Amino acid sequence: MDIIHKFIPKNPINSATQEKMKNRIKEVLEMFCKNYASQTQLVIVKNKEDEIKRKEKRKSIVDADREKKKKKKKKSIVDADREKKKKYYKKTYGPEAEIPDIPEIPEKGAPIEVVKPYCMKLLELGFKPVRPRAKLEPLKSPELRVNISRYEYRDYDVDPFAVYMIKASQGKLSAEKDRRYKEFEKLHKALKKIIPKDITLPEASSKIGIRNLNEAFLSERVQLLNEYLQKIVVIPEVQTNEDFLNFIGLLPSKNPLDDQIFDNALRRTKYDLWNWYRIRYDKSEEAISNLLIREVYRSIEIDINLALPTAEAPRKASRKLAYKMITTAVEAAVPPAWSAAYKASGPVRETVQKALGELIGIILEKKKEINDQLKEKMADSFIPIKDSISKLLGLAVPQIVPPIIKPFSFLIKTYKLKSEPIVLESFKDGDKNKLKEATDVLNQIHKDLMQKLGEEIDKEMKITCEKLQGAVTLRLLNDMFNPINKIGTIVGDFVKMVNPEHWGKITEILFEYKNKLKNCEGSNVDEILNDMERRVEYNISWESYYIDNGRYWLRWDIYRLGFETISDIAFDLGKKLNKLLFKAVMKKFTYKFADYVWGYSVKKTDDTPWSEKVDEAFLKAYNSAKKKFTKGAGNIIKMCVCDFMQGMVINEVAKSINEVLKPILNQINGAIPNNIKEMIDVKQMANDDINELLEQTFETAVDEQGETFSKEVDKAVDEYQL
Repeated sequence: MDIIHKFIPKNPINSATQEKMKNRIKEVLEMFCKNYASQTQLVIVKNKEDEIKRKEKRKSIVDADREKKKKKKKKSIVDADREKKKKYYKKTYGPEAEIPDIPEIPEKGAPIEVVKPYCMKLLELGFKPVRPRAKLEPLKSPELRVNISRYEYRDYDVDPFAVYMIKASQGKLSAEKDRRYKEFEKLHKALKKIIPKDITLPEASSKIGIRNLNEAFLSERVQLLNEYLQKIVVIPEVQTNEDFLNFIGLLPSKNPLDDQIFDNALRRTKYDLWNWYRIRYDKSEEAISNLLIREVYRSIEIDINLALPTAEAPRKASRKLAYKMITTAVEAAVPPAWSAAYKASGPVRETVQKALGELIGIILEKKKEINDQLKEKMADSFIPIKDSISKLLGLAVPQIVPPIIKPFSFLIKTYKLKSEPIVLESFKDGDKNKLKEATDVLNQIHKDLMQKLGEEIDKEMKITCEKLQGAVTLRLLNDMFNPINKIGTIVGDFVKMVNPEHWGKITEILFEYKNKLKNCEGSNVDEILNDMERRVEYNISWESYYIDNGRYWLRWDIYRLGFETISDIAFDLGKKLNKLLFKAVMKKFTYKFADYVWGYSVKKTDDTPWSEKVDEAFLKAYNSAKKKFTKGAGNIIKMCVCDFMQGMVINEVAKSINEVLKPILNQINGAIPNNIKEMIDVKQMANDDINELLEQTFETAVDEQGETFSKEVDKAVDEYQL
């Protein structure tokens, strides 16, 4: 009997703690309801304001088009095109060469009958061939894409469990949802009637509910659950099933306005509570409950810890019991409070929407006046910030660029020595096996780089940060050096996204069409090239989708390092990396190859065998793609350094400016007429203005260092012979 008692959890919530718990539940619910009421008005006003702005924008576009049609000229585009072609002509035929009359570039979207004569004329005049292209009907790609990018831990401080991060897209819609294994079980049960019996979920980790949080087990489960999703997503009935669409986060909203009001109220409540915990929910009540449970636990955590047993097993069990008691209390309190808040918002909506017809003009005018005042008052505060950032960038660029570029010299040199000769040989023969060999070599180089990269950059960056920190005069910029010390991990994650396999798969497709073109002896060229471009576009979109999943790992790794403020910036940079390196480079390769092949098929100026011309076109396209890659990599490095530095200081600067603005905000609030006071969120307007001015300030500082940056990149590239 004594042994049994040892494992009975002790209730750490006494009557005093229970009273605190009840009071905190009441406080947070009142806070949320107040925010929900205010956001009901603000969101309706914002939507009306956006609608007016959209109409004005559409009108300005229509007016601009009318003006353009009156002038009947696209002077800037025509002049830019001619300047580019003149530069090319002088470079190719010598500075003394007489430049011929360059035909006017057709309008964007012009029919093929207009584009073709223009392209033919350029070819006759000796410019680079540009194949005339009409809008091609793309290969139909699957509408719905679903993938599990990784696993994450939740509630690790109380009762840890794993969730699986699902990334889904359909057309322009995209979503990321985290789901537990038991939610997969629930989904499978709901879909049982429409999926084949041979499609099964991986087995549960335990029949008695014991969680397996081992990394190897969870990594394997990511793969198995991903395979399960890929099998069911191709079933037409599944693609339109509401349970499935809700599970992956792509179920269309039945009331977007309600959702927007709720999201804003939840975000504002989290901000008021300084709670940055990621909330899991499908329904509104779940979101309020999850926020409330965390907040109540946080408010009485000290009392709970003092009452917990000292031994580990009963201590853990008692903590779980406390968490369960909080959950029970919250789940009883939330439904009536949420129901009352939603019901109370009804008359507010009706009143606001009715009043907006008369007041929207006054509101917009007042908001413009407030924005002008805020920006004027902020201007002086941004002068020392701008000067400090500019000075810091000037000192940082020569220090930061070399340690980032240096590790890549190993990759580039090894590629040139070991992989590129096999690549070029495979180009000549159109041999997929040799290309695979070259890709395998490149994969090994890539793995070696990944192993060394973080350590080498981190080592260099620590020295760099020590040099730079003494130059910082503004206290608020000091915090940026901690994340810079970890830039090796961040850069390593970026490189991880750029796996050579993605380029190899597209190049294999180009090989296939290269061989088709060599055998066609100049006939049916357009037909083959159209088919090639369609297929490459389709496969680029697929490979790009998988590269994109790396962004989610990148954001998670940065978040785990403790740098929440820059995790979203890294996420956006991952998108730019995909666009500037993979998509842009492979499209350049494909379209340049098509341009040169078309040029050779039309302008038969020599007796070189057709197959040799196709080989030459392929090599020229490869060299163009290489230049595009080098340029893209340089831009990525610049964006990486500048965006991260901006992300590191933006919150601290915003806090600093907000302190200065407090008396000004009170003054502005007092001057707003009572009939529209609740419809204008001055605090949010101030935050938006701060972010806008800070971005402009940073962009100006970066532009001032543009020349320095380019010189340092070129210098590092030369030094490491890249």
